Amino acid sequence: MWIHRTESIVYNTSNISSLLSKNMEGREAPLPNFLIELSNSSMRTIRGERFKPREVSIFDLKIGDEDDQDMQLMIDEKLLQKEPIKIEPIVDNASIVAVDVSNIKIGETNDGVLCALRAATVWKSENSYLYLRCGPVVFHITDCGNHLLSHLGLKESISPSMFSSVTMRIMNRLRNTLERWTQRLVCSSSKDSIILFDGSLTAGTPDNPARRVQSVLELARESGSVVLAFSKSTKLSIGGRRVTDLLDHMSAPCLLDIDREIGEQFPSSPIKLLGRVYIAKLAVAGYTFRLDIDRQVPVEGAIETVSRLSGCDLVEQGYPETLRLAHILSTFTANEVIGIQRFIAKNYGLKIAPQPNLRRSLFGPFGTGREIT
Repeated sequence: MWIHRTESIVYNTSNISSLLSKNMEGREAPLPNFLIELSNSSMRTIRGERFKPREVSIFDLKIGDEDDQDMQLMIDEKLLQKEPIKIEPIVDNASIVAVDVSNIKIGETNDGVLCALRAATVWKSENSYLYLRCGPVVFHITDCGNHLLSHLGLKESISPSMFSSVTMRIMNRLRNTLERWTQRLVCSSSKDSIILFDGSLTAGTPDNPARRVQSVLELARESGSVVLAFSKSTKLSIGGRRVTDLLDHMSAPCLLDIDREIGEQFPSSPIKLLGRVYIAKLAVAGYTFRLDIDRQVPVEGAIETVSRLSGCDLVEQGYPETLRLAHILSTFTANEVIGIQRFIAKNYGLKIAPQPNLRRSLFGPFGTGREIT
């Protein structure tokens, strides 16, 4: 049985706004104006009178989109003999900040697809947590949205009313834009902090340019902060086993340095490992995760940062509580999706027309297979 303890969460707008806006007065806001303007311009492309909402359920636990952008790599078995690094928790007044962003499909119109974004930032302050959520921001992606495509640096066109791979790519590009903006804001305004990201510090794809991640890490270093990125899933494997399984029988807290073994896999690849790669097990009965730590931080400083995180934040399941709350606060619930659908229908004069479920029509109660949406 898991017995999980969560400290109090306090929503204090004035304190958080003050923290965010420190040294940023008049230059940047938690939600960028250009993204709001892009949302408004894309929503003005709605021309049809019918809106097909995405079907949601309180039992559908996977309504948030989560991407695993890891490459499938095979690690040499000599890694099995490598000794883990023991972590000694350090209890101090470390400032811990976490960022997470979610995107989700809301439904379809006659001309395209509607999606929503939301960002969450969580600060640990002594025995409580402060948080700020930005969004949701809604976008209408259509085959005629050339301004949206060009703004995101994409050249492809989209077939009307189709949730295609290109549409998904545009949604992910929008999400990455908001995520990098929020990360930059946090890294530039948080001094001497431990900053937690969701995902890895691997970059170099068209949708995730390395220069953007590098600039975020530079801002953190200038502020005396260290960035740690936790991946909930990874495709890195050794002999058919996930690398995270290597610490299953090791005593926690500990780290396993797999950076050199990973780096050897693509020395000339455009993909860049901007973080030193570890496997982390931070709780005795907890899970293990891939952990990326800013490569420019000395190894000793990186290990010390993990020790401070282990001593200052709740890690009962091996995952930092601050980052867990950021994920929860950014994720869309079924009720929120329905609320956004109603808001869109009312404000844009759309008639809701539920999309027939072909599998259920054909197979009745046996049409329960997960469809690609």
